[in-house]
Amino acid sequence: MKARGCLIAIGVVLAVVGAVVALFGPGALRRARSMYAPISRMKAEQTEFEAWVRQKGWSEPAAPALSAEKLDAFLALRGDLRRLEGKGDELRRRGPARGERARFRDVPTLMEGVGGLLGERFAAFRKHDITPAEYDYLENLVYVTWLGGIAAEGDDPAARERAAHEIDQAAAREGAGPVRTRLQQVAAALRSHSPAAPPGIPEEVHRLLLQRVTEIEAQPRGHVASRLPRSREEPPSPGPVTSP
Repeated sequence: MKARGCLIAIGVVLAVVGAVVALFGPGALRRARSMYAPISRMKAEQTEFEAWVRQKGWSEPAAPALSAEKLDAFLALRGDLRRLEGKGDELRRRGPARGERARFRDVPTLMEGVGGLLGERFAAFRKHDITPAEYDYLENLVYVTWLGGIAAEGDDPAARERAAHEIDQAAAREGAGPVRTRLQQVAAALRSHSPAAPPGIPEEVHRLLLQRVTEIEAQPRGHVASRLPRSREEPPSPGPVTSP
């Protein structure tokens, strides 16, 4: 995770500071100082996080590999990153709308929000002991190569499990007899079907993912980024800045 990606907000704010000082004179500089604390904290957290990533020294394995413990950690981290994406969206909604003039005194609060969001993202990776590069690898393995490969063959294990569950419930509402027995047989047949492993996925990884397919599909299939993309990562643009 490079500073250019995560800390683009710093450059934005420093540009705003220079513009405001030029427009409103040295008095504005006193207010500009109030945003240096979150900037300094972000830079320190970035440096610490990058040191942790280097110390982990993760590299992509020669062949796809996945343990149950790593899958648990990955799914939990992906859920955390989705939650933080929502917080980022809320932060942008609280900022000035496009074309509106931002007040200079609001920028430090904005920077506190951005800094807090970035700090939470760093903490999420460390909590689950997964680096951004490893996260990207696992997301591609689980959601693109494996789940996408199965879907390309027209199969959907989670949908079959949901159908089997509905049939089980229907069978439970029936009294003892041939209808109930037949429903139970249909549900069992749905569960017994096992799609072939997609190309490039080892059989042991395939079996593990099949066991956890309901949890995997409970999260959206779309990419949940390890890094905030540039267009999403920048804080709400201050736009033209007015004096307080």
